[in-house]
Formats: sequence, C-alpha cells, structure tokens
Amino acid sequence: MDSKDFKKVIIDRLSAYLKTKQFKKKGNVFSLSNGDLTYYIGLQSSQSSNTDILKVTVNTEIASEMISKLDDSSLPLEHQRHYNRRIGSYLNNQQDKWWVVDSYDVAEEAADEIVSIIYEKVIPKFDQLKSTNDLASLWKNGGYIGITDRQRKNYLSLLENTDK
Repeated sequence: MDSKDFKKVIIDRLSAYLKTKQFKKKGNVFSLSNGDLTYYIGLQSSQSSNTDILKVTVNTEIASEMISKLDDSSLPLEHQRHYNRRIGSYLNNQQDKWWVVDSYDVAEEAADEIVSIIYEKVIPKFDQLKSTNDLASLWKNGGYIGITDRQRKNYLSLLENTDK
C-alpha cells in the first residue's frame, strides 16, 4: 500500500460517516448547505507527504450565502469562507493536529480518530452555527475564527447595513 491507498481509507471512512449527515463529497471535501450556510469538512494533505507516507489534517469551514452576496466578491460561494478552523483547534490542547500515516493499520486508526473528533466536536459546533446571524453573534463576541479582525468588521458592517 502507498499514501494514495492510505488516503482512500481515511476518505472512505469520512464519507461513510458524513453521508449519514447528508454531506456531499467532491474530491477530498465534504459539504452540506442549509440554504444560508454551507459547511465544509476537507482532508488536506501536507506537501511533505510522499509515496510511502501520508501526512494529513482536516479543515472545517463555513461560507455564508448572504455575506457572499453582500460582499460583492467575484469568487463563487464554494471558494469563500467566513469561518475556518483546523481540527486541532477542537481538541483540548488546541494544537494543530496532523496524522502521519505509513501503514494500513495507522490509516484506520487515523480515520477512526478523525471521525470521532468530527462526531464529538465539529458537528456539534456546526449545529450551534445554523445561520449568518449565528456567525455574526460569534463575531460580535470576539470569536472570529479563521478570518482577520478586518474581515470580521467588514462582514458585520455589511450585515448591519442590511438591517437599515
């Protein structure tokens, strides 16, 4: 087995779980839209991966349809993110987390751990953020994850202007 096979083990396990949550798969990224927010869970390979060793992490992201329209960006929604959090930030030590996979058994262990974190931490966080208003509340309370303070202020300003 090589790193492509290891990645397939992880992707297949993610796919089996996320399919039960109605996520759709495109490449290494799974997405789910509620009409306002689109949630993304993506497996990212490190550039230091090679034929024999796979090094991966997981990115969790959210894009707001409303902010996308208000921001008048030329980027399509699927390329915009208004919330971005690496999987390691969901863990108690909040350290970036990469899995180094060099065997089938390690790939299965990594897949199990990734699915467990998504089940226990990521999906519950996504469930708390159901709308653009929920994102705005997070930003107003200083929780602007994965975006800059300037972006946070810009998004809040765009949303405030729609309230008038």
